[in-house]
Amino acid sequence: MVGMAPEVVGGYQITQLLAAGGMAEIYLARKVGPGGFEKRVVLKRIAKKLLGDREIEAMFLDEARVQALLDHPHVVQIHDMGLDKGSYWIAMEFVSGATLRWVVDNANAVGRPVPMGHALRVVGDVLNGLHYAHELADHKGRALGLIHRDISPVNVLVSRSGCAKLCDFGVAKSRLQSVMTRVGIVKGKFRYMAPEQVNAAPLDRRADVFAVGAVTWEILAGRRLFDQQPEDAVVDAIRSGEYPSVRVIRPEVPRALDRVLRKALDPDPDRRFNTARDFQIAVEELLRLMPESSNAAALGEYLVSELEGTAGLQATPKDGQIADESGLLAANFELLDPPVPDASNARRPEMSRSQPGREVSELHDAGFGYKMLAAALMAPAWLFGTVAYGVRAVASLFGRRNRDA
Repeated sequence: MVGMAPEVVGGYQITQLLAAGGMAEIYLARKVGPGGFEKRVVLKRIAKKLLGDREIEAMFLDEARVQALLDHPHVVQIHDMGLDKGSYWIAMEFVSGATLRWVVDNANAVGRPVPMGHALRVVGDVLNGLHYAHELADHKGRALGLIHRDISPVNVLVSRSGCAKLCDFGVAKSRLQSVMTRVGIVKGKFRYMAPEQVNAAPLDRRADVFAVGAVTWEILAGRRLFDQQPEDAVVDAIRSGEYPSVRVIRPEVPRALDRVLRKALDPDPDRRFNTARDFQIAVEELLRLMPESSNAAALGEYLVSELEGTAGLQATPKDGQIADESGLLAANFELLDPPVPDASNARRPEMSRSQPGREVSELHDAGFGYKMLAAALMAPAWLFGTVAYGVRAVASLFGRRNRDA
């Protein structure tokens, strides 16, 4: 009704309903104060139909307790939580930008794959925040054993300032949980789960490493690694352990990057990167050696240019597009995304010899010098420090040879 005062929850004025799912209601909200003060937040509260459900309330409080301990630039922050009119609520950081889901879908629609440097910059940020979460301890110094369990492009936000942030710890497993997952219950999104997760086996942080590997594969390939339609087919594909190389979809991906991905996606947890930090180190080394690198400023400029080039266009679902499953108490940040353009109307520029795609594709055919670099990149994480000087020397020599040629 026109002129009706906005609803206030815990001192926050509700400005827009973003989603009302089975478990939670998600709002855009703001807190106002003297002198024109205004702070935008994303506010989540338990759905009205579930008020009084003690298990749901306990899960909601578990999420709030975990996120209250997370204080890292690459993890979405929780500002506040409380109880209002019998409903618990959480006020979270509002990130001006887009979800990684939008970035990938937009790249497909306009016919411009996400540049590899920007893809690795996003993944490096996510792994940075993820390792912090994995190492998290409570105020008494006790390790929480936190596992996210629901990493996907929907739960990665990319800001206009070029910072990627991991969000939605709604199904995270930790020692703070008051509601334990029942045996045989699988939580998360099937298309990003490690084999041990779909088998409802005991999990550790390496399940999250696998999920980041699947997300990385998707950013580079422009489609899901496990894109089978029925869930049963997805589970069978994950259990098979026979995952296609990203180079089948995008041949210009360097072989060194493909090998790093294969390690992250190994169906045997013992052969994966042991930690998100080990995976991050490998990604950062690859990023440093690429002809077209990336940093926060460049990533931010890329995102803003894509947002400004496509915002306001009508979205048309693509044939065969698979909708993401909704996670339990999912943040639904993707509802803040602008529309994705219709792929049929998008201009698809032809690749020229001067474009970055060709420069990167030549990395893996560069000869003996690059093979030495690739071998160094595939060494265990603890070797990176000792080989760094040698890698730089070879890279410098290789660069001089190219200039002399």
